[in-house]
Amino acid sequence: EVSLKDIILPDSQKAALEQLVEEQKNSDDLIKHNIEPANRLLLCGPPGCGKTMTAYAIGHALNLPIAYVRLDGLVSSYLGQTSTNLRKVFDSVRNQRVILFLDEFDAIAKKRDDSNELGELKRVVTTLLQNFDNMPTNILLIAATNHEHLLDPAIWRRFNLTITLDLPNESQRFSLLQKWMNEYSINKALDYDTLSKITEGLNGAQIKELTKSAAKKFYMSKDLKTENIIEIFIQHQTMYSGSADDTIKLLSEINNKGVSLRTLAKAVGVTHSTLDYRIRKFRGEQVDG
Repeated sequence: EVSLKDIILPDSQKAALEQLVEEQKNSDDLIKHNIEPANRLLLCGPPGCGKTMTAYAIGHALNLPIAYVRLDGLVSSYLGQTSTNLRKVFDSVRNQRVILFLDEFDAIAKKRDDSNELGELKRVVTTLLQNFDNMPTNILLIAATNHEHLLDPAIWRRFNLTITLDLPNESQRFSLLQKWMNEYSINKALDYDTLSKITEGLNGAQIKELTKSAAKKFYMSKDLKTENIIEIFIQHQTMYSGSADDTIKLLSEINNKGVSLRTLAKAVGVTHSTLDYRIRKFRGEQVDG
């Protein structure tokens, strides 16, 4: 189970989620005083940045079950069937205290002025809006999308809170690397400053996968150094191309981020002078010999 304290977010976003949770916990008192608690959250951002994890962390904080629905699975080629499927989803949870988690939200909530969409899907948006407006306060609705730019403007207005989960910054990558290493009970003295620099551009899921691979190496070889994790990172980043040029390019980029050639040479198993020669040659710098 994942909790809100496990989610690495900027303080302002963490505070907004905690406020949502508190309003839900005190929903009966708020409603008694004619104050509607926030119960509609939109999570935006690229894949692997923690939208699903955040939804389940909220469920854990509220001790509520999650009704998970992928909206792209509701789309039907039969006239009117998509709207029917959508109504069934809302009807199925109407009398429950539950979190309705709508994933791939843009599959149905697209702009109605999109000329590439059929009239049927435009009618589906209207159905979705109607269900939002008639949704009882006992339901906490969380929607997630990788393509928020596709959403209909009227949909945006239905949410109390919108949070964009971006790729983690250097500080967040540092925290994620430490968090997952601790999860795997690895207490080795590692250079997390260096690791957080080289993992720029990775999402949370990719960082978790990197630490999992590092943990496998640790428990199989009984040893783990920073260079080993850099080696695994390079393998992950170049596994599809397998090109020596791509590897040198990546090593050059890592070196530009402040990681020494000596550290990189240990990671890839070559001498310092050999790697220095190859990177200089790749960069078009003058080399001897």
